[in-house]
Amino acid sequence: MLKYHRMRREDPESAPRNYEFSLLDTQGGIREVIITISMIPGTRRSVASFVNITERKKAEEALKKNERDLKDKTHELEELNAALRVLLKRREEDKLELENNVISNLKKLVMPYIEKIKKGRIEGNDLVSLNVIESNLKDIASPFASKLSSEFLSLTPKELQVADLVKEGKTTKEIAEFMSVSPATVEIHRYHVREKLGLSRKKTNLRTYLSSLK
Repeated sequence: MLKYHRMRREDPESAPRNYEFSLLDTQGGIREVIITISMIPGTRRSVASFVNITERKKAEEALKKNERDLKDKTHELEELNAALRVLLKRREEDKLELENNVISNLKKLVMPYIEKIKKGRIEGNDLVSLNVIESNLKDIASPFASKLSSEFLSLTPKELQVADLVKEGKTTKEIAEFMSVSPATVEIHRYHVREKLGLSRKKTNLRTYLSSLK
């Protein structure tokens, strides 16, 4: 301020009319003020007016701090989202790799033996069982497996078995013989399956519906 004061006395036009500075008040606190200097015409004297801008300065600093904090948080969120995208991508890649490994292992290590057994002397219920095993192994490697678990969550083991055989195209009589129960019992199981799958009041064919889950 003294520098501007000397400049003003030497050349009034060279010194700024307004400038900010800090001062101590009577309580020892720091006050931010803006001073305006006006020269008295025809003299080398000046008149000064002071405006306390302490609160405005505090508000400006608070705003700047909030902007910095917001910028930092935005940057952190961007980094977090980027990391999350990488993790999700990796998860999908791992899932796909696992599915491919399952399919590959089934084809190489399981299915050849089933085919070999089927070529031997096997018939009746044993052949039905083998065909069901073969079909279910194929289902494990298909989207049907995940749909099966959600759609059939409320089915009992017997109902699930009936549903599986229906999906394979077995008739009520064939299912009854395979399960060693009466055809009437199979019909009851079929009814419960349709009811739990929301098909009891629809004309949808049960086998068609089950096959659509693949």
